[in-house]
Amino acid sequence: MNKDEAQAIASHASFYELPKELLMAIIKVESAINKFAYRVEPPYRYLVNVASKQPFRRLTPAENKSEVAPKDFPYIRGLSSRNTEWLGQQASWGPMQIMGAVAREYGFTQAFPELCSYVAGTKFPCLHLVNLKKRFLEKHGWAGVVAAYNAGSPRYIDGGDFENQVYVDKIREHGGFDFMEDNQHG
Repeated sequence: MNKDEAQAIASHASFYELPKELLMAIIKVESAINKFAYRVEPPYRYLVNVASKQPFRRLTPAENKSEVAPKDFPYIRGLSSRNTEWLGQQASWGPMQIMGAVAREYGFTQAFPELCSYVAGTKFPCLHLVNLKKRFLEKHGWAGVVAAYNAGSPRYIDGGDFENQVYVDKIREHGGFDFMEDNQHG
């Protein structure tokens, strides 16, 4: 990570009032600090209508299995094709591995590879973290916010652990909770 990339992280952490240590831990766990990280996640079906910025309609079982976008799936003309938008929304991008659909939900209108920069690739994940913080911090603490970043919401299993406790623990191991004393409940 170079000086400009570190500055982008620090700037976003400050602007969005998020712990820089948390952002760094997410970057280490999600991409191993590789800003060009990209992962197709075809089971991901929480897609966004780029015209309305609202969730795309419920997919049919056939559409759930398809690599081809339905004819009514909107895309940004002049930027991508319908299928590129379809697949791009189903991939995680950049240093914090934000899903393309989630970035679109927060107003990202550029080509998906732009998320593989420390500017866009930390800005849009920070917007998402701010939303998750508002929704889950008070009841579930930072660990719940982290669980939601990885799985959409904090979901518990018997015994009190999160369904994705391994992920939460990895963030903790990489210093993601060093900014607080009570790791569980903010």
